Amino acid sequence: MTLRFFNYPIPVLLVTLGFFAVPFLNFFAIATLYDLDLEHFSMILSRIQPWQYVLSALSAIIAYGLIAKKKFGYYLFLIFSFLILTYNVWMVLSVTLGKKIFLAGIRIHTSDVIWNMVTTTLLLGIVFYFLRREIAAPYLSGKRRGWRTKYRETHPIPFHWTNADGEREGDGQTINISRNGILIPIPAHHFLKVGDPINLLLKLEKENREPVSISVQAKIVRIDEESDGSEIAGVQLFFPINQREEKQIYETFLARVFAPRYPVSNPVNFSGKNNQMNQGTLLNVSLEGLYIETSAVLEQDQICTVKIQTRSGEISVGGVVRWSNPQGKYGKPSGFGIQIDSIENKNLFRVWIWKQRFKLFHGR
Repeated sequence: MTLRFFNYPIPVLLVTLGFFAVPFLNFFAIATLYDLDLEHFSMILSRIQPWQYVLSALSAIIAYGLIAKKKFGYYLFLIFSFLILTYNVWMVLSVTLGKKIFLAGIRIHTSDVIWNMVTTTLLLGIVFYFLRREIAAPYLSGKRRGWRTKYRETHPIPFHWTNADGEREGDGQTINISRNGILIPIPAHHFLKVGDPINLLLKLEKENREPVSISVQAKIVRIDEESDGSEIAGVQLFFPINQREEKQIYETFLARVFAPRYPVSNPVNFSGKNNQMNQGTLLNVSLEGLYIETSAVLEQDQICTVKIQTRSGEISVGGVVRWSNPQGKYGKPSGFGIQIDSIENKNLFRVWIWKQRFKLFHGR
């Protein structure tokens, strides 16, 4: 297993180092507590209580699990943190109520409790940090992956790739995109491997929907096999200094694609090119597009009309199917994504979007 420390978030590294340090801190703390020189190694070890040995061993296991991105390490960390938090809260309450508490025969004073409260607050912050989806993902994912620092969105962009010598090439549509990378399907017998440079031609759209293509240098950073045997590749994008215009076009496109999306659960009626009315459930919506869960999935590039049922009335929007997902891949249920081109009642739609923005709890 190769560990690339520069790919780890700094808080994760600091917490891991903290757990690695627990056995050593435990040793030095006992030596200081009983005023023993470090040369008296066996005497110090004899003063360490059994529960302190357990704490040291558990800390070392957690540290290994965190640095190796193991699921057991993540869950052990959360359980351990919960126990420490519970103990700290109990200690603070007990001392506040006048109860005397002793640790290794030494009475705990008010100043110790204050430090305990500081530690508890810090530990709470660390726990909430590790509960964030982007931090927990490498531990809980079934595939080996790292941390993603950039926001990404499921969005199909037509692309064409060639390898460095131009002997192999392929076409397709992106699975998801971010500011510094994309996830793409790759054909069988592609002969690509992690670390290979490739050239990408991305077919984007300007704000007025006018098509524009940009050429981007890229590198394969990971290759995963899907359940159906097909393969997908994670690609890192590079924009040299002489490609400022291409970078600006790409970032402007992303700004529109990354328009804030809000989870909803509204019934919708929609029709495609045959004008047949179908039903579905609206799962998320933004000012630029929406995603509908349904078994009657429309094909890509179809023009469609969607009628959204809200408490304030029906909202009718028109658009183009940009992503058809009949098999329910990539973490989304069976359905399709629409790029909105027209809104029949714009004011009602904007007010409804505004309400979703300030909802504390959503149906989904």
